[in-house]
Amino acid sequence: MNGLIFQFSWLKLNVKNYNLNGIASMSMTKTQFGKVFKEGIEATWQEFNKLQTTIKEQNRQLNLNSSNSSKPPSSDINKTAKSKKNNSRKKTKKKSGGQKGHKGTTLQAVKHPDKTIQHNPPHCQCGYNFNPGDIIIKQETRQVIDIPKPEIKTTSHVVTVLECPCCRTETKGEFPGNVNAPVQYGIGLKARVVYLMVYQLIPYKRTADLLENMHRLAISEGTLKNILEDFAGRIEIPVEFIKQQIIDSEVAHFDESGLYTEGRRDWLHVAATDLYTFYFHHELRGFEATEAMGILENFQGTAVHDLWKTYYKYEHILHSLCNSHHMRDLQGLFDNDNLPWSLDMKSFLSAAKKIVDLAKEAGQTELDKELITEMENEYQQIIDEGYKLIPPPPPRKKGQRGPIKKGRARRLLERLDKKRGEIIDFIYDFSKPFDNNQAERDIRMIKVKQKISGTFRSSVMAKFFCKIRSYISTAIKHGENIYDAIAGVFNNDIFLYT
Repeated sequence: MNGLIFQFSWLKLNVKNYNLNGIASMSMTKTQFGKVFKEGIEATWQEFNKLQTTIKEQNRQLNLNSSNSSKPPSSDINKTAKSKKNNSRKKTKKKSGGQKGHKGTTLQAVKHPDKTIQHNPPHCQCGYNFNPGDIIIKQETRQVIDIPKPEIKTTSHVVTVLECPCCRTETKGEFPGNVNAPVQYGIGLKARVVYLMVYQLIPYKRTADLLENMHRLAISEGTLKNILEDFAGRIEIPVEFIKQQIIDSEVAHFDESGLYTEGRRDWLHVAATDLYTFYFHHELRGFEATEAMGILENFQGTAVHDLWKTYYKYEHILHSLCNSHHMRDLQGLFDNDNLPWSLDMKSFLSAAKKIVDLAKEAGQTELDKELITEMENEYQQIIDEGYKLIPPPPPRKKGQRGPIKKGRARRLLERLDKKRGEIIDFIYDFSKPFDNNQAERDIRMIKVKQKISGTFRSSVMAKFFCKIRSYISTAIKHGENIYDAIAGVFNNDIFLYT
């Protein structure tokens, strides 16, 4: 408000100056003075409108948060106010905690404990001292489940040479296949290193500290790096198998996010389904990176993404857009521009998703055609209302180059109109998802890794991490025990295709 008052004061000052200039210049004709005065007023109003637009854009930027834009939740300034304002969750009368019928997990007694300690009373109140052979009337049992103090165990493998008593031929035994050095770390220790560093996302220094404090094992950060490198080399074939499964899928999710390596911003690309995850590190974000990734060029299904223009260079595939992004953008239009049609569209998308979810729960494979027609008509009505409220951009001026500025509201409206087949495809085909949350969930843990450890020390280690995490994320989706899946790799027992 103070900014607007200042602008109006500036306008009055300029008008006053033009009047004084006109009076001072006695040789100026009335027509000339009027022309100068008019030009001055127009220039002032143009500047005023320009500043108004700037103030509006700055206010819009300040009002953006994770609920009405693509900004991450970590950037929200006032999280409490934001959550109360746009929280779509409805209050219920249910109490907090587990609900009735919820299957709980209670600590159960073990039938065959590893150790039993019997606690007999030392003596009777009459003074008699109990003996081991005295009669036991009854017993009460309590169990303590605990983890024993970790111990490092060293196994020595000895190969012998024996002489045959019949032919006197000497025959030498063989070391196990996974014992290939005079002194080496075993499968259990290496599996724990990969588990801690890539699944639990613990940095090098803290992993080394953990092993020393818990196991009395001094291990260098260079050795930890070698263990990860060894594991990454062992899963070359499984990771290629994961990649091929995504290529062969009918629907796959794609996303990209910044990945800091050696202090610079590189990019993490992810391709995922509900059963497979493939991570890929590259220095670039665009077409060169997706080509190097080697999935989209061979993919024949539907790619779900967030409208990143690079994906549209693959014209041989179908596209499906993330509606979670649309929901946030529509909320942002209402918060910053007070456009009611945006809330109508947000409500429509939310209701359409609920209708499809209920139909799936009921065992249906598609919606009734009449219902689809009604939904299409409602979608069109909201679009038409949007065009009434948001005027088209001014026509191109003579000699003007470049794209015409349309504004965020108009661009979003036109996207919802022209790409509706990629936005509401989920009401026609139940295999199409409503959003791109699958890829966003898969990419989230890599962002957590960076929050914990910061930048990767080298691009080589970033690539190793992405490869190992591809294997681990896929194991999670298949319901595998993560530690067993990791240990199996060192023991040549990989779950993925065995």
